[in-house]
Amino acid sequence: MRSLNYRRILALVGVFSIMCYHVIYWVNLLNDPDQRTGSDFIGFYNFGRIMEEKGIQHIYDIEEQERIEEQVVGHPVTVIFYTHLPFMAPLAAAIVDEDYLVSFKRWALVLLLLNALNVYLLANLLDLNRFTRENGLILILGTFFFDPTASGFMNGQDTAVLLLGAVLWVRGMFAKEYFWAGIGLSLTTVRPQAALFLAIPFLFKHRKVFWGFVLGSSILAGISVWLLKTEGVFKFIESLRYIESTIWIEPHSFDMPTISGMIRRNFTVTDPTLAKTFVWICYLLGIVIFSAWWYRSEEITEKHIGLIAIFAVFLLPYAHYHELTLLLIPTFCLLRILQTNDTVDQFYLAVFPLIISWLSALGYAGSGVLKFPIMYTVMFALGYILINPDKLSRVLQNSKAQTATSV
Repeated sequence: MRSLNYRRILALVGVFSIMCYHVIYWVNLLNDPDQRTGSDFIGFYNFGRIMEEKGIQHIYDIEEQERIEEQVVGHPVTVIFYTHLPFMAPLAAAIVDEDYLVSFKRWALVLLLLNALNVYLLANLLDLNRFTRENGLILILGTFFFDPTASGFMNGQDTAVLLLGAVLWVRGMFAKEYFWAGIGLSLTTVRPQAALFLAIPFLFKHRKVFWGFVLGSSILAGISVWLLKTEGVFKFIESLRYIESTIWIEPHSFDMPTISGMIRRNFTVTDPTLAKTFVWICYLLGIVIFSAWWYRSEEITEKHIGLIAIFAVFLLPYAHYHELTLLLIPTFCLLRILQTNDTVDQFYLAVFPLIISWLSALGYAGSGVLKFPIMYTVMFALGYILINPDKLSRVLQNSKAQTATSV
């Protein structure tokens, strides 16, 4: 009689439970007016409604954004401003209408499709033929329900676009199609600070990546300026200045996984200017260090790409929990290394994204005090194993022998 494979059972239970966790949360969010109107989607909704009513040149008008949000909520609000680049505005206008809830559901469908595309592209960075059917399913579902990605989805954030740009960049790098890797990377300009951090080091190695990024970003910027006209561009700059002035005094600044968030959570900031200067110095120093590493490296490998993706989150002056979806990049870089070395059982590779998802979700337990310590531990562990993959292999060196009789 065939013995039970407890590892497989635990993995499938883990997948099912994380699915239930996110589905229940999503249903509760939709049915709670305060939660759904307090999500970041309302900023994206502003984009579409203002474009329909006033024209795209007014989408960064702070008063107009406040007016739309108060219409949705029904009372004065603390405005959630949307300041991403305007090439997303036509998509917003196509999705939203007077019905906020229905618009939210339409946008959710778009995000689900984008996330499915991202998972497909990420999974195909690996040799899927080496996974059993069950392990392949665990890998795909664990990646699809990756907790920071799900957080972005719940909030109606466009981090799926950010991840798509990063995934296209990585696929281009591994295929040695460097110019197209840069074109893909240009989609990450939905988060300009992250995009620049990832792109600038390629001035010193594989410059086709950098020039592809410049071309793609220039096209998106040109489209944005053409859409906004002069008046809209000035309103965009004005809104950026306003938001920059409030980052360090708003409560959400405590919820950033970046070095700036770490400072806000652990120190009393009496002089925001000094703190912001320090954060920007760390960001620029990170770019310099990675640029020097790129210059001295013979080739840019999975290790390089994974590590810069980790620091592209941690050293950003401004980012939130859902931006941690970029951790899927070092995760799959690490899985490629381990699969290529063929020293770790494929089951462990399959459950890796699921384990990170569950650790992330557990961080919210109780008061949520463990959320960031857990994520920093995950980031450190990913970086450490990317640099020393053989150490993980030695820890799990007997895994194949242990599973050979049960598969």
